[in-house]
Amino acid sequence: MLGFLKPNVDLELDEGEQILHYTRRHWILLLQRIFIPLLIAALTFGLALYRLVGGQFFQRDVAPTGRLVDVINIFFLALIGGLLFVWFRGNSDPKKKKKPGRFGISADTLLLLAMATLALMIYFRYQGGRVFYIDQASAAGADLINLLLFLVALVAFGTLVYLTIDWANDFLILTNTRVIYDDTQLLVRHVKQEILLENIQQVNLSADSYFAYFLGQLALWRDQLRFRLGLLKTKPPEKPAVAYGKLVVGSLSVRKLLFEWAANPALMQQKISAELGKLRKQNEPELLRQIIEDQVYGKKPDKKREAPIHVEERPGPIPWLFSTNPEINYEKEEVTWRPFWIFLVLAMLRPFGILLLSSVLLIIASRLELIGGGWALLIWLPIALGCIGRIIWVREEHEHDKYILQRDKIVDVDKRPFGPESTRSAPLDRIQDVSFDVSFVESILGYGDVFIETGGGGGKFTFKHVPDPRNVATTINDYLTDFKKREKERTQKDVLTLLKEYHTVQERRGELADTSRVEALLAEKLAEYTQKELPVQVEREVNTRMPTLMRRQMQALLRRNARRERLMRRRSES
Repeated sequence: MLGFLKPNVDLELDEGEQILHYTRRHWILLLQRIFIPLLIAALTFGLALYRLVGGQFFQRDVAPTGRLVDVINIFFLALIGGLLFVWFRGNSDPKKKKKPGRFGISADTLLLLAMATLALMIYFRYQGGRVFYIDQASAAGADLINLLLFLVALVAFGTLVYLTIDWANDFLILTNTRVIYDDTQLLVRHVKQEILLENIQQVNLSADSYFAYFLGQLALWRDQLRFRLGLLKTKPPEKPAVAYGKLVVGSLSVRKLLFEWAANPALMQQKISAELGKLRKQNEPELLRQIIEDQVYGKKPDKKREAPIHVEERPGPIPWLFSTNPEINYEKEEVTWRPFWIFLVLAMLRPFGILLLSSVLLIIASRLELIGGGWALLIWLPIALGCIGRIIWVREEHEHDKYILQRDKIVDVDKRPFGPESTRSAPLDRIQDVSFDVSFVESILGYGDVFIETGGGGGKFTFKHVPDPRNVATTINDYLTDFKKREKERTQKDVLTLLKEYHTVQERRGELADTSRVEALLAEKLAEYTQKELPVQVEREVNTRMPTLMRRQMQALLRRNARRERLMRRRSES
């Protein structure tokens, strides 16, 4: 029945990619979200049922008078005692300043009103009245009020189910190649953001809630009990981990994956860190070896990388009037955006409307013979030329308002029609933050604003009304990641070039050993060792491990061989 609460990670994986671990939002967030609709559903549904069975409120003279001690009154007295304790504790420090509450009503005033209300209810019951009273003869049945209560309860219950499904569809997923944030909001949006493992810089965990630590302690005690009972095979850790927290996955660029209320975040942080360590241990030595082979010895040119572009070229609705937006130059690896075409249409509406309205009015005036046809034409011509000129001006202004992304910088071009041009640019390494803003209407039409914060006096760049702003921000972030990767590789190549030049200088100055001389010395030492040291070691081994008779025979053989070697050496010398 509650199958939708089970994790259902629907993810399109690449070839060889596997899901290693995932986490979802903690259940405490679900409780916070559904508390209000759950309370409304329970109250309205309970009130409707109460009225169906004849339930009434504040009925007089339906019980014996003078009865003070019963279960309900004791409960009300206990509530008054609890409120008095809270009130006295809040006023125990006379130096503490009282903060005014909402609508100008302080907390003390609310507490006193609540205690007075409970006291009046006790007095009302003492006089023979009842706060809650069931009279089956006056059952309301399916009247209009009950129908409204059931409708409110149904809407609240539907909201509860919707919030639960929305909570169950949020994941932070770790695969062997990337970390993915997947957020599905039913019938509204689907957000999927990802960072490749090789681009991750750090994984931070933020958890400052005592309740999260308390829940983690309870989970630890539960696992320890299960381990002692033999229900859990792996031994639980000695220290508790927080039950929920905020995970921030940072990349080489300014892009971050922010996942709040993550369940068991310490385990996810540990898993991502382990995969990062494994990947770097595998890739970095191989990358350095390949750079040395290609750049130092092979002198191969750099491999050209494919530009990380996530947007697609979209021709305008009228190609001769609206330019392609965005416009991608794959040779220069450059992307150019312009404001969305609908803003050009809106800017053209005013001159076009003036031209159309003036034409209609002049035609009507000519038909009514208020003015002649020649005069109407003379009046219409300057109006038409002015409106057409304005339309051309607006189009030129729209076409020359460009936002350009290149491999090493971003450029904001603002050119007046047939006039001067102003240009702002900033290197990619100066970018500090990339964000986008999309309203409800903008999300339907498919455009929005992208904001780029830069340091070093570059200021703020705003790409206004660009199409598909989410992928625009993704493309900028990936260009920044690629730029930083290439910057790191350039640093490594500079170090290798320095080492190569240092090696050349050492050879020129004779500071490196001669290879042929080293080989000759090694051969001489090996011959000396074979002639002197080796027979002595063999004789020593023979004396310690062989029987006496065999030892004597072996020693005699060794002596004859030694004499033969000396005799042959003397002959060769003479």
